Amino acid sequence: MPLVKLKFKSVSEIVGTEDVGLLLLVTEDEQRQLSIVCDKAMIYQFGLRLSHTPVTDKLLPEVLWTVVKRHTELNFQVIINDLIDGQYRTLLYEPNILQAIPVRASDGVLLANIAELPIYIEERLLLRQSVPHDGKSSGVAVPVNVISDEMLVKALRKAVDEENYEQASQLRDELRRRGKDDLR
Repeated sequence: MPLVKLKFKSVSEIVGTEDVGLLLLVTEDEQRQLSIVCDKAMIYQFGLRLSHTPVTDKLLPEVLWTVVKRHTELNFQVIINDLIDGQYRTLLYEPNILQAIPVRASDGVLLANIAELPIYIEERLLLRQSVPHDGKSSGVAVPVNVISDEMLVKALRKAVDEENYEQASQLRDELRRRGKDDLR
């Protein structure tokens, strides 16, 4: 499968939620963007690194990466290669020894940011999940199939309350596709 290289662009909170954010990745030419849903803790972790807080060099990810760099010749990369039940399947991959370790997508992006590791996505997955990147836009499009079941149920209730039945129908269909027929 052909791979496309991505780079971390930004992290942001989702308006109207307290505990969910988005990591925005773009292709090297910045023509396409991919959004990865993350939790509040991950927003905080990225915030520490992006604000260059001095304490980060003593945090566990940085310390462990320092140990790996000093004592091995391993050459890791992060690969996003599937989408299962709204979660990107992501691997910390070492091509020289053909070893892959599953990692939560947001943690893989954080490690790639800390360790300056390349991030790749399978081309077909990128084409299916990404949207055109507009550097001037203040909003971000997120495919419904990467949103958690809980968030989908909340969005469905809101769409019904606002009488947006077309959106409610799409959200209901996604929940049914995931086998979540009980929408209580």
